[in-house]
Amino acid sequence: MRSQARDDGRVGKNTVAPGKEAEAVHGVPTDEVLVAKFRASYLYTGNASKSARELDLPVSTGRDLAKRLSAEPAFAEERRALRAQALEELVAMRQRVAETAAERFEAELDVPEVVGDGNVTIIDKRPDYAKVVLDAEKNAQNLARFDAERDGLVQTPGTVTVNVSPTPQAAARIAEEPESGGAREGA
Repeated sequence: MRSQARDDGRVGKNTVAPGKEAEAVHGVPTDEVLVAKFRASYLYTGNASKSARELDLPVSTGRDLAKRLSAEPAFAEERRALRAQALEELVAMRQRVAETAAERFEAELDVPEVVGDGNVTIIDKRPDYAKVVLDAEKNAQNLARFDAERDGLVQTPGTVTVNVSPTPQAAARIAEEPESGGAREGA
């Protein structure tokens, strides 16, 4: 049974204004405005539980709305476009950081002029800048590999085989034990 508008004409968080009903999920009426707000939040966060909590909806309702939205081709395309835009911005940011770190790595170490008997400690941050540059390159390569695997441009390994063999001591102990189907007696 769907809730109706209150007698005073106001609509509460779990009531639906007449004429504004959308398909109810898990018995919680959701009007079109609430679904639109959830859609906008979920589009950017990608987190159904968080989006539901922001709108005072039960988490299960948020998950059901997310499933319904994810099945819509238009919504899926919006998520892909948003992700692509965010990735482009992150790549540009990573490049700027890597360039700044590379400049600092290549710069000469500033050594202050010591006056009198003063002790001076110089902390060389160039190895840290080098690490930033290398990490940025590693991230770029991982992202390129992930995108290539996702798009089917690169074949991923189909199976992984793990061979387990006992140590010589364990093999001797196993050979001495009577056949019991793998279980120890008295255990």
